[in-house]
Order: sequence, then structure tokens, then C-alpha cells
Amino acid sequence: MAALLTGSLRLCSVFVIVLAASALGSGRSVFADFIDGLAAYDSGQLRDAYEEWLPLAEAGDLQAQVALAGLLQVGGRGMDRDLPAAAAWYRRAAERGDPVAQMNLGDLYAEGQGVERDLVQAVAWLSLAAEQGRLWAAQRRAALVGSLSETQLRAADALSARLRRDE
Repeated sequence: MAALLTGSLRLCSVFVIVLAASALGSGRSVFADFIDGLAAYDSGQLRDAYEEWLPLAEAGDLQAQVALAGLLQVGGRGMDRDLPAAAAWYRRAAERGDPVAQMNLGDLYAEGQGVERDLVQAVAWLSLAAEQGRLWAAQRRAALVGSLSETQLRAADALSARLRRDE
């Protein structure tokens, strides 16, 4: 039993060292880059936040994709709103299962901001976010469902089922 425990501890130690080495290999961790972007955002330096988050988002970091999309959605302080770009970044994260991205993308479809207004898409994305516990998404979905025909509602349900499988 002691040998098994010693072997497990050694394996855990190796795992921790490998993770640390991969994070430090470039001299900076992805987390540090994200935090730098967050600090820039918090201090009103939106362009600097954008510059920190863009490479991370392009590399597939979900947190950076959602943050970048939010920055582009809101804009301000020298940063222009770019709703089509915001929708594109939300979509990338939403397709990978991020509930905040799903919720925000659904809302953009509901409002026709950055994308063509499409209540079927809106309800489908909001449904996915609601399934992951996002209360606001469930409430927004419920408010929109009354605007859909039975055919549209079935299409939204089918789309959310397909999207769920593709995540």
C-alpha cells in the first residue's frame, strides 16, 4: 500500500512540474496575459485589454474569447463597438460550450445586433445557456418563446439539440 501511495505522489508531482513548466516555458503564463488584459480593462485602457486578449482568443482561450467579445460589444473609451466581431467571438466560444457566450450570442440574435435578427437562433442559444444554469438566459428564452410559431419553436429545439451534440 505504501508503495502505491508513493508512486501516486510521485506521479502527481511530475504532473504538477509538467504543468508549471508549460506555463513558464514562454516566461509568461496565459493566465498572466489574461490578468494583464483585465487590469488594463479595469483601468479604462480598453485598447491595451484588446491587445492582451486578442492573441489569447485567437489561440482558442475561451475566457479571452468571451472577454474580447464583451469588449467589442460594449466599446467605449477609444474603443469602437464592433457588433459583428463581437458576435463572431461569442459564436466561437459558444460553439465550444461556454454558457456566457451562448447567452450573449442568443441575445444578439434576439436583438439583431451584429447579426441578422433570428429568433430561432436566439432561442436555441439561450436554451443551451439556460441548460447550464444561466437564469437570465432561461428568462430571456421564456420571453421570446411566445413570439415563435410552433414550427419555429420546433426548429429552435432541433437547432439547440444539434449544437449540443457539436460542442
